[in-house]
Amino acid sequence: MKTLFLILLLAPIAFAQNVIEITVKGISNQQNDGGQQDRLEAILDAKRQACEKAGLKIESKTTMENFRIVYDRIETGAASVLLPGFQLIEVGYVQDGTYQVVLSGKIKILDEEENISNKEMRYARSLKDRGKDGECEDILTKYIDSEDKEVTSELKEEALYYYIKWGYAGDIEEEVQKFTAYYPDSKYAPSLESFAAFAIKPVHVHNKTYKSNAEEWQQAELVHDNISFTKKIDFTADTVVFKNFKGQDQTILLHFTLLSDQQVKPITAYKLVITYYNGNINRPHTEDEVKVVVDKLQEFYSGGSPVFESSSSGLGFSDFRLTGFEVNGDVPAGKGPFEQILQFKIYQESF
Repeated sequence: MKTLFLILLLAPIAFAQNVIEITVKGISNQQNDGGQQDRLEAILDAKRQACEKAGLKIESKTTMENFRIVYDRIETGAASVLLPGFQLIEVGYVQDGTYQVVLSGKIKILDEEENISNKEMRYARSLKDRGKDGECEDILTKYIDSEDKEVTSELKEEALYYYIKWGYAGDIEEEVQKFTAYYPDSKYAPSLESFAAFAIKPVHVHNKTYKSNAEEWQQAELVHDNISFTKKIDFTADTVVFKNFKGQDQTILLHFTLLSDQQVKPITAYKLVITYYNGNINRPHTEDEVKVVVDKLQEFYSGGSPVFESSSSGLGFSDFRLTGFEVNGDVPAGKGPFEQILQFKIYQESF
């Protein structure tokens, strides 16, 4: 029985949900094993190439004397990436004695994290998915900084890659430069360099002034810390849509409101709610898809300063960070006009 190669399929190396068209030539070996066998070898070679283009990487070639294992591995991989409707064109035997076929069609590019091989790296991914970023970061930095000879250079490389990709790098540009200096031939380098070039620029800059006056107060009710606000002015219900690193829509919803009670010396306040969800505003979405970034209410008492300023060093949401956050303006007392300024920038932090 002839010796064949066992294909080991490892972690995918591209982004999820992408579909691309391919055309590959499959070639049998030159041992002339008979028409049916040569044809099958050519088909498997074409499907193996399709798997590689989809992100199922060949790490090593281990000799096996069981054709069934090789066949099952490649067929299973191809079934997960080849979309229905692909064509297989028989070329037949050519001058060098090999049998050839041409496979064309569409493949699904898989998510690189669908098949992380190291068990602690998979655990780190699960921690991140559950919002336990501190524990996830600890595992990654343990590998990155390890002096243990059992921790391979490949594992350190992978840990540093995910450290940047999952949003733990304080200075993305600097960390990517460090990565490419340490691992110049890494398969991850091109995507990291593209990400760094994208991430140093804000995906959205917000700097707006909102104005209103006392004639715009409406009857309303909001109880906060035992204070019943009975009047409100809806400054804005802005919608911001921007593109993320993958070219997909992200939607930010801003709701900025002034509040007042009806006492002789009224207590006033502003309430700012910033939420987001993945997708365009025109796409139907459910309530549980909308996540809160900021939900802030600030109160002002009579006799205090007529102006205010409120800021934050940075707020994270999904794969982004809101920085330079600042709200300032006139305390909404008297007839107005009331002027409020809302400023922030949004940067992509992970991908």
